[in-house]
Parts: sequence; C-alpha cells; structure tokens
Amino acid sequence: MSGGPGKYGALLALPLAALASTPASAATANAQVNANVVKPVVFTATGSLNFGTIVINKITANRTISLSAANVLTCGNTTELICSGATSVPTYNVQGTNKQVITINKNPSTLRNNVNGATLTLTPIGPASVTLTNSGAPGSDFAIGGSFVITPTTGEGVYSGVVDVTVDYQ
Repeated sequence: MSGGPGKYGALLALPLAALASTPASAATANAQVNANVVKPVVFTATGSLNFGTIVINKITANRTISLSAANVLTCGNTTELICSGATSVPTYNVQGTNKQVITINKNPSTLRNNVNGATLTLTPIGPASVTLTNSGAPGSDFAIGGSFVITPTTGEGVYSGVVDVTVDYQ
C-alpha cells in the first residue's frame, strides 16, 4: 500500500483546520435604560373631619351621612335625621418633584364611641391623585371628606378615630 495513513490523515485534517480557523460570529442587543430620580414625598395634614351634630329621630333604615371634600354635608336624605353645627374637612399638603403624579390612597377606618365601645366605619371621600405643580414647597393641597352609615341601632355618643390616607408617586 502506498501513501499509508499519513495521506488520509492529511485529507481529514484539512476540513477540521478550516473549521477551527473560522471565527465565531458575535451578536449584540441594546436595551433602553431609564431612571426617574425624584425628591422624597413630604405629606402633612391640618384641620379635622367634623360632621357636626346628628340627631337621630327614630330612623327606620340604614342612613348614610356624607361630608364631601368640598365640605358639603348630606344628612341621610331623610327627615329621620337632623344635622346641625359646624362641619370641616382636613386639608392635606403633599410636596415632591414637579409634574409628578401622586396617588392618594384612602382607606376605611373605625370610629369608636368611647362611652359604649360601639363603632362606625368611616369611608374617606376625595381625589384619587394629584399632579404636583412645583418642586418642594409650597406643594399641592387637597381635602378629604368621608361618609358613614347610621343604623336604627346606632348608639348615641361621640365617635372618634382617624382618617387613614397615604400618598406615593404613581
């Protein structure tokens, strides 16, 4: 036999050498990067939520007392209740970064009668968000009202609690 194994080995080595010398192709992909840098939110409240005095005159069904964020009282839409006295709504101030939208979270809270332990559930009423019109002070103001239900078994006394409101950037 002429040529021996070296002849075929050289023929096999040629395609393998070609594969080894071919450079691998690289791929590149880019992704957009964003970072929204904002001032911390500063949140304060002044005033209180005051529904005035509510006289219960033998009510026959559940009645909703509502005080809007504009300080407009609705006294159950019945003659079974008489509402009188001064009302008020708290004013909230939020400060942060100009043109950012602030989400306003209003959570129900419990009003407790300190004499007999009875409770009412306060449902806050007001805006869902506010857009800041400046950076820092003076910030943006908004008001929160609320509503609760008086039942035929609601006891007399002063019911008190807190308005549960939180804010954060949207």
